[in-house]
Amino acid sequence: MMNNNNMDEGFVEQGFKLPGFMNSWSDEEKAEFAYQLLLCIPVSSTTKVMNRLSPLVYKDYISSLPYEIKLDILYRLDTKSLVRMSRVSKQWKSIIEDQQLWKELYLHSGWSFNQRAVKEYLLSQRTLVEKSMSTPRSLLPMMPRLRPFKAPPPILEKFALNTDSAVQQVCSSKSQPLSSFNRQEALSHIIKERPFINRPPLRRHIKYDETPIYHYKESTDTRYINWKRLYRNRSLIEKRWNEGKCKMRQFPSDASLEHSGSIYCLQFNNSILVTGSRDRHIKIWDINTGALLRKLEGHLGSVLCLQFDHRFLISGSSDAALIIWDIHTGERIKVIQGHEESVLNVKFKGNTLVSCSKDRTVRIWRLENSGDIKLHSVLRGHRAAVNAVQFKDNKVVSASGDRTIKIWDMTSGECLKTLDSHSRGIACVEYDGKYIISGSSDQTIKVWNAATGECIHTLVSHKDLVRTIQLDSKSKRIISGSYDGSLKIWGLENGILLRSLSQATYGRILNLQFDFGKIICSTNLGKIIIYDFTYGIDTQFIS
Repeated sequence: MMNNNNMDEGFVEQGFKLPGFMNSWSDEEKAEFAYQLLLCIPVSSTTKVMNRLSPLVYKDYISSLPYEIKLDILYRLDTKSLVRMSRVSKQWKSIIEDQQLWKELYLHSGWSFNQRAVKEYLLSQRTLVEKSMSTPRSLLPMMPRLRPFKAPPPILEKFALNTDSAVQQVCSSKSQPLSSFNRQEALSHIIKERPFINRPPLRRHIKYDETPIYHYKESTDTRYINWKRLYRNRSLIEKRWNEGKCKMRQFPSDASLEHSGSIYCLQFNNSILVTGSRDRHIKIWDINTGALLRKLEGHLGSVLCLQFDHRFLISGSSDAALIIWDIHTGERIKVIQGHEESVLNVKFKGNTLVSCSKDRTVRIWRLENSGDIKLHSVLRGHRAAVNAVQFKDNKVVSASGDRTIKIWDMTSGECLKTLDSHSRGIACVEYDGKYIISGSSDQTIKVWNAATGECIHTLVSHKDLVRTIQLDSKSKRIISGSYDGSLKIWGLENGILLRSLSQATYGRILNLQFDFGKIICSTNLGKIIIYDFTYGIDTQFIS
């Protein structure tokens, strides 16, 4: 049978084999020998050799791999490397701009997104170009700019629009494991990336709302989530936190709507801000426009604490009462009498409510869906007013004017540990299951290991009583507010003071809350101050 390799008997090509004595050489010896040979031949011959070697040396292995393997490799790179790779070739740029890749990077950074806003955007049928043109450009400067203008909330371009599976796939928060990277070093590179070239020609008309620009393809009328843009925006917000860059303003803009006394408590979400005051009123505000939505009256004394969820608003007062309100209608559902003196703090989650009081007790209640409530147990042991309380899982943490923190078993009511290190009374406490953070009249903040009771860090910088504190386990930040009128940002793990924010108004800081993009605090002068790190950035899908 004829050999297929020798079918053409009319052509013979000279072959070349490596001399046998070179087979025992090492790779380094062969490379040096080849180099010395190239030095002995003319430059023109050297160029021909280099041209033959080029396809072997500069082979694009990434582009030839299957899609899933390519993404798996890129998942493991930091953003600085990805940005550099995108500049190598158009093909690499196309691979690196894959939205699924940037979604994984976004989620791996520990950041969350507004799933409800994404679903609403994808299910909306209105054409974005028409919606963008519905507001005359001349009217835009007159519109409120407390936050970026809101447009219908956006999915990956490759998925169909009106199917449940498409929405579920984009809203999925599952993330593949990635190698660790220096986020701080990478931020400056990703932020400098040029925005996508393919955009509708309406950018100047909607400066404060990028949603219709970066999450929409006009040529095909397709909605999708531009995860690279979300990553860029979220990174920019994080960079501002690290640099302390924010815009401060008083809330509301209409001074006639303000409380007439000290604002002791507040809580907010994406839609509303709720405040409680010495004037005995609870006010519910539209957090985006500053409009007063509702004023609740019912307490006979100062409103000292409050908390709300999607069902109820629960408030505590110096009249020793707790009141349960319907958060949607403002209807007063039930007045709870149990404490003998002022209710200083209240926390609830699901059907468990914990309150503490000037009467030195902590009370645990069981909350029914109907709004009815039953007393479960009373925790006694503090020698002075219990100023603050927190709970997680089956542990309750209370802080008192007697200078101690107590950890309780919620089921049995047993005191498991007493932490004693502050030299004066403790005004506030945070607990996330791993750490306990306390702020005191001794002007210090202490970070405790909840399991061992060990004091890990003592944070010193405030010049007066530390009145309010919040811990965010994801960002590893602690923010404290003091009678000295300052807000300070601390690193959770190392206890280092990261930033001291300048004072926006005179007075003592009584309460604060922060999320990914802003801090809201209240003072004894009845003022609400917002520190906004998201100014000029579209936060429609970020949470």
